[in-house]
Amino acid sequence: MIKRGMILLLTLALLVLAAPAQAGWNPLDVAADGQGIAVYTSSSGGKQAGVLYNGYSDDLDLEPTNGLYSCTLTSEYTVWLNQSKAEKNQPKDERISWGSPEWDALMPCNIFVAEVVQQDASFYTTPGHKHLSAKHAVGTLVKVCGEFGSDYFVQYGGYQQTGFMPKSALRKVQDITYRQANDNSAHWGLSGVQEMTVYTGGTPLAVGSSATGYSDMKPAVIKDGKTVTVLKTVGDWAQLLDGYFIETRFLSSDGDHSVTYATVKTTGVLNRLNVRYSASTDDPAECKLCSGTRVQVPAHTDEWASVFVTGEKGGENWTGSAQMQYLVFGDKADQVKSGCVRVRTTKTLYSSYSRSMRPEPSKYGKDEITLPAGTEMTVIGVHSGYDVNMDDSDAFLCLLDDGTAMTVFNYGGILEPLDSLGITVKTASSVRMRECPSKEAKSIRTLDAGTKVEVLLRGEGWTMVKYKNQTGYVMSRYLQFP
Repeated sequence: MIKRGMILLLTLALLVLAAPAQAGWNPLDVAADGQGIAVYTSSSGGKQAGVLYNGYSDDLDLEPTNGLYSCTLTSEYTVWLNQSKAEKNQPKDERISWGSPEWDALMPCNIFVAEVVQQDASFYTTPGHKHLSAKHAVGTLVKVCGEFGSDYFVQYGGYQQTGFMPKSALRKVQDITYRQANDNSAHWGLSGVQEMTVYTGGTPLAVGSSATGYSDMKPAVIKDGKTVTVLKTVGDWAQLLDGYFIETRFLSSDGDHSVTYATVKTTGVLNRLNVRYSASTDDPAECKLCSGTRVQVPAHTDEWASVFVTGEKGGENWTGSAQMQYLVFGDKADQVKSGCVRVRTTKTLYSSYSRSMRPEPSKYGKDEITLPAGTEMTVIGVHSGYDVNMDDSDAFLCLLDDGTAMTVFNYGGILEPLDSLGITVKTASSVRMRECPSKEAKSIRTLDAGTKVEVLLRGEGWTMVKYKNQTGYVMSRYLQFP
């Protein structure tokens, strides 16, 4: 589980000091008296914020503040608790095995399974600010692991499917034991759970975190033929044990396996769309997509969409969140001007462990993929991790003509554009145009500030340009892109 950094806790003098523990990660299994353990926030000033039920299991960030330890419930909400009180009733007999009837008897669990009873029930990351991250359909199941005022703290999958829902939107279905709450093989103690096969017609499928299609969470990717655990059917959707939802038509071999796409439309043809780890402009971009690129959109909110990018035949996958304003659906997609560029390789490309291609064989084993010089492909984006202060080659996201997605590292400038977008930009200052995308490459000429050059292939670090019938590379930060 991903943890956020330690935050400063206001003095909580009324609370008993927790037992000392070593710094690092510490597993927590709530086995407190009564219904659970009281928890506090950094801003509560000693006032109880909520309760985590017996049976809740997680990791603690150690290094206590005023005797309390932090527990990250969601990416935006951290609480503090007394560890020794939380674990007071844990079995002391080492002969009692985890998940056994004896363990369950000594570790009473107050967690229960609940069903959504209000259509489009809100699911949010904090009980106070109620940052909406999904809406759930009637019939969706969740595990209730605590309560915070008028809200329940719930889980229905992995870390990102953990959050808060109004008590009024949920109805208790059944109590569950400690093992059923914390062991996926127990399937929440539910009956009628099925193992089913996914049929996609061969295309990798992105799935979202809601049966309403309203979610800004990072999607999951399911391949054709994968076996999934279905907790129940919610309308035309199947709720999976891992917290995702898949349309039931993909669970039938003779169902409709077509996939709906959206098309990226940026504010300028040379601009790219940031695909971020989560639905926040504060999050870094995992990749940047050219205008005209097609993406699967398994779920969205009014402002954000969960997107999935790959080839129809698979290959490398990129998932994340993108702003809805830059996605076009339906017939209007035909009107989007493409910023994708057709290229071919000037050298043979090799790959050993992934769909990442380089112009040299691997030193660590037999190459699995080899593309000959002259292979044509389409550049649809670029990885965003490039540091403009370093002399690294760009990693371009490419689609082969057979529908396979690749990452191609442009070492030595091995990608040769086959066409032109017909767009010129100005140099922001005096800059050298080089033979290859490297500071060590031979300089072809120096371009004065304000010189107009034609853009052939835009990268994060280096851009291939044309000037007076000469082609070469200029560092991208010295070009004024629209």
